[in-house]
Amino acid sequence: MSEDARPARPFFLARSSLQFILATALAEQARVSASGTPRLAFLPDVLDPQLFERAVQRWTASPFDRIDFIAPRSLPGQASKSRSWSAVRYDLLRALGDARPTSVSVFNDRQEAGQAVLIEAARRFPQARRECVEDGAIAYTGFTYRRHSALTRWRMRLGVGRGWHDVHVLGTHPLTQEFTAIHPQLLRPELRGRNVRQFPIDGFDAEPVRQLAAVFCELAGFHAQALPAGAVLLTLSSSQYAQRNPDYLRLVRSCVAQLQRRSMPLLFKYHPREPEADYLGLGTQGHAREVPRTVPVECVYLLARDRPLLVVAGMSTSLLTAALLMPRARVAALMHSSDAGDAWNGELFSALRIEPLADAGALMQAIDAWHAGSGAG
Repeated sequence: MSEDARPARPFFLARSSLQFILATALAEQARVSASGTPRLAFLPDVLDPQLFERAVQRWTASPFDRIDFIAPRSLPGQASKSRSWSAVRYDLLRALGDARPTSVSVFNDRQEAGQAVLIEAARRFPQARRECVEDGAIAYTGFTYRRHSALTRWRMRLGVGRGWHDVHVLGTHPLTQEFTAIHPQLLRPELRGRNVRQFPIDGFDAEPVRQLAAVFCELAGFHAQALPAGAVLLTLSSSQYAQRNPDYLRLVRSCVAQLQRRSMPLLFKYHPREPEADYLGLGTQGHAREVPRTVPVECVYLLARDRPLLVVAGMSTSLLTAALLMPRARVAALMHSSDAGDAWNGELFSALRIEPLADAGALMQAIDAWHAGSGAG
């Protein structure tokens, strides 16, 4: 079949578990609207890429006609098996060219891979719509990436192409024509003036997304029944973040101690790329159970979305997705004075129904209010 005769389709580039799930929801919308059968290039930045490959093998409801697994430059703890950027770029652009895209979606237009796709799409498929999809909380806060050094800028233009741009706010690359957001009305100022599209939130209820969540949990040996009504789910920031923010570490430990005194059912989940076995030592405490870190937390939320839970997290994207995917849950954010990240404003907390917690006492008050309001009953 000649290149012109091959069907064109939406093309997605995903790197993380969240991006994989968001791409699935968008792909299902495209499939249902007869926009063509989408294709996904997955360049994993996850701890266990093989988990995704095994999941795809069992995933009968996939909206993609093909998923290209592209070996990354390196994986956590496997720097000795690194590939060159030119090899990764070749595989990525070959997948893009084979798809003959009618639209191109990336989730990060700052990284090399996302920029390479945008540059190649603009050159070879100028009619294809180029979009950047939000990849978490930084679309709503004031966090800004620092300017690259002159040497890095030169190397990037050499390795990625003349269209490379030093992006400081995700979604603002000159080749990005559209930004897709779950909460358009809450976007940071740099993105509000752009061409913004509403993310299809109903897509999270679609069969492909829910089946994918079930397959991930099944492969990891985790069952939604392990989250009983009234349980507390603690999603933890990385050990590196805890080292930079000692007050976060103290606050988490204080909250866990209070939960233990009340004999609250507690489940905890470390970041998917967390290298430490259990830096908080929670696994040694009989009342707490770990959710396998390889399971995307969004999969847990999707399978337990009809359950009244209390989700407690640090300042991370898991707060956004919990508030979105679990309508019966109460979501609380651990606030601490040593936070080295960018602060969230009160409007964002209020709109997303997220309760800020400054200490363990505030957590206990939240639990009491939760019980009083029948949230945990």
